[in-house]
Amino acid sequence: MRVDGGLSVVLITRGRPDLLKACLDSVLSGGERPEIIAGVNGDAPGSLEVLKSFGGAVKAVSLPRMCRGEARNAAAAAASGRWLCFLDDDTLVPPGYFDRLAALISAHPGTAVFGGGQALAAGAGSFESAVYSVLASPWGGGPFTERFSPVTGTRAAGPEKFILCNLTLDRDFLRARGLAFEGHLTSAEENLLLGRLSRAGARMVLSGDLNIVHRRRTEPLSFARQVFSSGRGRAQITLLSPRGFSAFTLLPPAALLFSAWAAAGARGFLQAAGAAYAALSVSAAALSGARPGAGPAVAALFPVLHVSYALGWLYGAAEGLMEKAAGRAKPGRCRCEEKP
Repeated sequence: MRVDGGLSVVLITRGRPDLLKACLDSVLSGGERPEIIAGVNGDAPGSLEVLKSFGGAVKAVSLPRMCRGEARNAAAAAASGRWLCFLDDDTLVPPGYFDRLAALISAHPGTAVFGGGQALAAGAGSFESAVYSVLASPWGGGPFTERFSPVTGTRAAGPEKFILCNLTLDRDFLRARGLAFEGHLTSAEENLLLGRLSRAGARMVLSGDLNIVHRRRTEPLSFARQVFSSGRGRAQITLLSPRGFSAFTLLPPAALLFSAWAAAGARGFLQAAGAAYAALSVSAAALSGARPGAGPAVAALFPVLHVSYALGWLYGAAEGLMEKAAGRAKPGRCRCEEKP
């Protein structure tokens, strides 16, 4: 089934050739073959070699090293379809995905945003499985848990339910309202755009027909770095658009600041709060549906998630406030390279 106006898959990649190949293999077997645009974000010869192996089935776009928002906008600009299906290079599309997406677009005229949930990869290791359980738990993901777990049914949903690794947008709606991904962000660029789309009146549909597989981090340090980056990006978009933030995203940094205060003057209270936190983490791990025997790992990952996110948020807020005070035209955090 073809999509009215055409469908283009858009992804950016750098330095993950094995994941990229698996992703593209799944896209090409996911039903009606869409146009595929792969933006290589910086120097990544291994990624380019993978893209060459697919011949004309994939259009490679070489980009200078850019922040993620700029890179996605540049890759999307090379697409010809009206519907832009954004995937990450560590996702796997199940068979029939694009046929189901086309059917949803046809069945929901006037809708500008489509998305689905995520499932754990078959054969995922113990750490990857634990990360999946942490993010899919209300104690880990809060109101965003549906982003990190499979969705059931098809329904209208708010912007907090969608995630960029599985997101289809109507380019005509974006163009008519002058919307695109914000630049110079470390992370969370889709959250800012989705909030702006919602305020512009975009209809959004979330469907289990669009569930995909998303590979998770496979070791603690890379997971902590990813969560730190997520917190940093959340702070950046909160400063850019205070109206659009979720109060839930402030809880980890607020708790960390409170803990620092309590450590200085209320250690007895801090110990009681720490014991309560540990009990909640153990309970959440037991209720998470994690694999047998994975409960201790899931419980241990909750503080890694919360503290890494809080530190990232506080860092992002501090740098953003300093940049505003300095009146910089271009954020100092930006690593975008100029084209030669």
